[in-house]
Amino acid sequence: MKFILTAAVFTLLMIAGAPAQDPLYPELVKAENRLKAMFEELYEREAKEVDSLLNEIQGYMEEVLMLDGAMEFPWSKLDRIGVRTTEDGKVRIFTWHVMDHPEKYRYFGFIQVQGKRDKLSLFPLLNNGLAQRGIYRLDQSTSNWYGKLYYQVLTHQVKRKTYYTLLGMDFNNSLSNIKFVEMIQIQRNKPVFVKNGFSNGRDVVDRVVLEYSDQVSMSVRYDRKLEMITYDHLVPMHPVYQDQYEFYGPDGSFDGLRFTDGTWMLQEDIDARIQN
Repeated sequence: MKFILTAAVFTLLMIAGAPAQDPLYPELVKAENRLKAMFEELYEREAKEVDSLLNEIQGYMEEVLMLDGAMEFPWSKLDRIGVRTTEDGKVRIFTWHVMDHPEKYRYFGFIQVQGKRDKLSLFPLLNNGLAQRGIYRLDQSTSNWYGKLYYQVLTHQVKRKTYYTLLGMDFNNSLSNIKFVEMIQIQRNKPVFVKNGFSNGRDVVDRVVLEYSDQVSMSVRYDRKLEMITYDHLVPMHPVYQDQYEFYGPDGSFDGLRFTDGTWMLQEDIDARIQN
């Protein structure tokens, strides 16, 4: 089942830990151990019994993620959720989910921001619960968030602007999954979702949306050798299923996105065999 497989999706990247001489380090270790136990309990409970624990987790995370040293602390024991840190160490994203039933998933998260003068800010990601199929243009924010699990974060610098590209996944329902590519910037110490950041040469949209059958797998990842985000080209399994994305799957070819001056430009039918 998709719910069982999520731990494997989020194998954490190890980063350097907080210095042991930090007086709050033992408190952070204690907090990490408690959160690890809470998430393990969360995924052992029946769906109807998770809400009280979810509230407890969210409240506790709001507290401990604002402690001194919380941004440098690796949180590497939280292997049941996604913890992704930007290459410049200024942004970290926590995301997780629960499955109420195979047709309904709920997503939760926080974004940590290390601002000027080392000011630490924390922003809850509040899932609006709206359907995501085919939504390429949207007013998305931390308080109006289209829920997903972020599994990769890329950092690009263009002159004095920094762009963070987020690769994410929504388990959607029992028939299809959806993968996304979207961007944020930090403006006045606050994460803001970038609009008009993706172009196919004709249209400009706010994000990439790739929906496909639950019965197949498809890859969306950054290839450092190609310096591109590469992904399987999706087609209907039979022409009669045109625009019915629960019947879409890879055809063996690849498309890609190349970052150019703040915009991801589509390149179709690329040679991505190097990633295999």
